[in-house]
Amino acid sequence: MGAQAQERSVVRIVVCDTGPVLHLSEAGALGLLEKTGEVLIPPIVDHEIGRHIQDWPSRRPGWLRVESPQHPRAEQLEQWAAQIELGAGEMEAIVLAKSRAADWLLTDDAGARVVATLLGMEVHGSLGVVLWAVAQAHISRHEAAAILDRLAVSSLWVSPAILAEARRALDAALL
Repeated sequence: MGAQAQERSVVRIVVCDTGPVLHLSEAGALGLLEKTGEVLIPPIVDHEIGRHIQDWPSRRPGWLRVESPQHPRAEQLEQWAAQIELGAGEMEAIVLAKSRAADWLLTDDAGARVVATLLGMEVHGSLGVVLWAVAQAHISRHEAAAILDRLAVSSLWVSPAILAEARRALDAALL
């Protein structure tokens, strides 16, 4: 098998906290997560999503796996989480991402982004997933623009400046 074929067979490990699952679901674009790789959420995130999405256990897609972290929280992570006031879902997602050596952590929480970045993780959010999906030709720019519009009226808080930047990226094809 050639190097290129081997590279294609490697599956990206993606860990999500509650935000991207909830926000992309509200925007009718939850299926984009499946395209990112092997998608994992910790049990506490599954529970949090269930508080927001009716009948979540029966509606949870089969490709979205619930998995517990395999090691205890690190002391440094606990300290950062306390200082930044991370929620339990963000904390467990970061711990799961570290324990699985995840390729991506998906979060829409600014504090979780800071901690994950300090830990050397590649971090993306809901908007990043949409832009990535366009860049990978999973969706059209027109579809992405519609998803961005729906995200703007979802429970996701996104600044007008960041939303405008994402729209400019679509318009300018700077993906």
